[in-house]
Amino acid sequence: MKYVYPKLSDINLGITRVGGLGLGNMLFTYARALLYARKYDAELIWPTWRSIPIGQILRGDSNKRFYHDLFVNHVGAIMGVKKVWLLFSKKKIAEKELGSMYSECDNKVIVFSGMEGEFEPLMGKGNSSFLYQHFQVILQDRNRKALSFDPGNGVCIHVRLGDFTRGSEQELRAGRSNMSIPISWYVDIVKQLQKILPDEPMYIFSDGTNEELAELLALPHTERVTFGTAIADIMAMTKAKVFVASGSTFSRWVRFLGQMTTIAYPGQLKQNLLEDETDHFEIEAEEIPAEYLTRLKKLATL
Repeated sequence: MKYVYPKLSDINLGITRVGGLGLGNMLFTYARALLYARKYDAELIWPTWRSIPIGQILRGDSNKRFYHDLFVNHVGAIMGVKKVWLLFSKKKIAEKELGSMYSECDNKVIVFSGMEGEFEPLMGKGNSSFLYQHFQVILQDRNRKALSFDPGNGVCIHVRLGDFTRGSEQELRAGRSNMSIPISWYVDIVKQLQKILPDEPMYIFSDGTNEELAELLALPHTERVTFGTAIADIMAMTKAKVFVASGSTFSRWVRFLGQMTTIAYPGQLKQNLLEDETDHFEIEAEEIPAEYLTRLKKLATL
């Protein structure tokens, strides 16, 4: 038997861990481990989601990211005493060593960690659908209300502010990561969308304050929405036919799981995440080209 363990941070105390990546980044580790376990009939060791977020505590962030309220093991993954025993008694093999050591992995723990190519190893073979269904199954009960969110023909918009830096438009266009997009861009995009979808709601999901979002929220038919946790908001936004994205991995997970039409700021799309040929599309734009406005109107009313 092979065992697969998604290691979410270097310091793991069993029932909790210290520090580590944000949710969008952790999901890469978990998804790669899960897909490997499915492909090779390996047993998944349940990761330690709960975290002590030292950085967020020291900075006084409003979102502390304890991550204790995301998922529940409804898939029979190994946990408890057996998890501890396996992690302390079995030989471990790093994911990067798999190419040369696959035949020697029996009775060992294969450790997945980090972001490793982000969505590249996840694309294709219906993986977006499989992962979407899996995340639905393991959601904590408090997050399940997001699954009944129905935006209809409305547009979901993700504005990432929080711990992102503020920089120049030149840096954004060059593809710099972890940088917030100007609110003025979101305002302009919403105004363009409202010309073809004049009465449809625009749902704003954001970690910013109402003051930071004021210009956007002042537009007609805009509504701020949250389902209380990061994973719940991701799952809710996947319901949209049309998505206005930030440049974060959080937005990229929405796009990958939702497989919808996406509009992004120039330089911030990062990667095309549509797995199949459909009527949906992903573009970077400040002024949405007329041909895409026509396609958007058609998509939103299907």
